[in-house]
Amino acid sequence: MPLRILPSMRPPCDQTGFMTAPRPQGWVQFGESWALWWNGRQIANVQPGANGITVVLSCRKLWQDKRVSAASVSQGKRYAERWCAARILAGVPLRQAVQQLTAKDDEPAPPKRSAIQLQQARRLREALKLPGDR
Repeated sequence: MPLRILPSMRPPCDQTGFMTAPRPQGWVQFGESWALWWNGRQIANVQPGANGITVVLSCRKLWQDKRVSAASVSQGKRYAERWCAARILAGVPLRQAVQQLTAKDDEPAPPKRSAIQLQQARRLREALKLPGDR
């Protein structure tokens, strides 16, 4: 008699879709705090507290977090964006690095056309032209 595996015997990763959930990217809000995610890890956290706004930056080594204070959540987010962008994307201009760091992956990029598709589109346009058109 062959061994039958019941659904309850499967590991939980088979049932939950392990590693299929989209990874967060950019700023994500958790309650009152905001977390900056990049490449599957949290690199900054802006959280209000009793002593004001605290910004925790994790762009260094795993055990070295930098903690700074901010006047507001928006100021803390701007500081975290620039600080992390300067360290993670060092060779990129700061404005472009911040855009890459905070970009959401929700919208897929438009598909690029291959050379064959471009040639087919050009031939179709030429075929649809009337003799008097330029």
